Amino acid sequence: MVKYNELDGKYITDIFPEAEQQINDELDGLNEFLPHIIFGNVLNPIVIQLLKRDDYSENKQLLQVFDMYEDFASSGDTETQNLLQVTLLEILWDEAITYERAMELMGEKTKEIWDYIYSYLYIPRSDNR
Repeated sequence: MVKYNELDGKYITDIFPEAEQQINDELDGLNEFLPHIIFGNVLNPIVIQLLKRDDYSENKQLLQVFDMYEDFASSGDTETQNLLQVTLLEILWDEAITYERAMELMGEKTKEIWDYIYSYLYIPRSDNR
């Protein structure tokens, strides 16, 4: 089981070793690892950038992120699933491109959480609709 109170920067640096300094910078002044802040401020911008690339569907790091999301959805405790929903997935609803591409990459359990978001967020419109 993935426990919220056991989450740390290693979840991010295992996929993006280059993010270690940014994680350390985010942790500066904090008394504890705050997953919503660290994952939101460090991981989300990377994921959004990778989803906008032409090679997003073949990007190994991005695929690893969506595997991590699936782990959080399928074996995470309630707080970890909340982190996934509120911090990691909701931001992908901001733009049509991230919304549509994220849906292509996510696993079944992640899609269940994604589908719940439909109850309170609107699907982003693409510029060509």
